[in-house]
Amino acid sequence: MLARCNAMSKEVLEISVLVDEKFDVKFDLAEGFLGFLFRIFGN
Repeated sequence: MLARCNAMSKEVLEISVLVDEKFDVKFDLAEGFLGFLFRIFGN
C-alpha cells in the first residue's frame, strides 16, 4: 500500500512538473508577444 501511494505521489509530482514547464513556455511566449506589440506600437 505504501509503495503504491509513493508511486502515486511521484506521478503527481511528474505531472505538476510537466504542467509547470508548459506554463513557463506559455508565459514566455505571452511576454515575448507583448514585447513585440509594444515595439510596434511604441514607435
